Amino acid sequence: MTYDGVDSILEQWANERPDLDASPIGIFGRISRIDRLFEQYMAEFLRPHGLTLGLFDVMAALRRSGEPFQAKPSELAAMTMLTSGGMTGRVDQLEKLNLVRRVPDPDDRRVMMAQLSPEGRDLIDQLMGEHLSLERARLEWLHVGESEEFAGYLRMLEASLRSLHGQAEESGLGD
Repeated sequence: MTYDGVDSILEQWANERPDLDASPIGIFGRISRIDRLFEQYMAEFLRPHGLTLGLFDVMAALRRSGEPFQAKPSELAAMTMLTSGGMTGRVDQLEKLNLVRRVPDPDDRRVMMAQLSPEGRDLIDQLMGEHLSLERARLEWLHVGESEEFAGYLRMLEASLRSLHGQAEESGLGD
């Protein structure tokens, strides 16, 4: 096992306040660092395609919604944990990139839905394949079955944090 900056923080607390159990820092400190590294990775991964993580999330939500790969802005906002106002801006950006188009809602012509364009579908299919392959490579140190076990622990931690804030489970993120 390698020594990291979180280990250093834990040692410092052990020296300064041996009466405290600082072990949660070993988990939450690393989760925080992993989140920052993941955001950096995604920014670098998406930059050559003119996308941000937020735009990628919208495209992924549309793609996983199934044929005809469209949704109302309010539905997209719920799927990506964003406000409807923020969603309008993202759909505008994707439309300018010709990755999404606006189509009328068949049930209410006053409502416009976002729909992946053929170019958008091709791009998200390509990017998801590459992205998941890269993520899988980052987890190659896990043995058979450990991935599901690890994901289960993270699910329980998320549920514990949500219960502190009275939040219901939310879906989102491209993967």
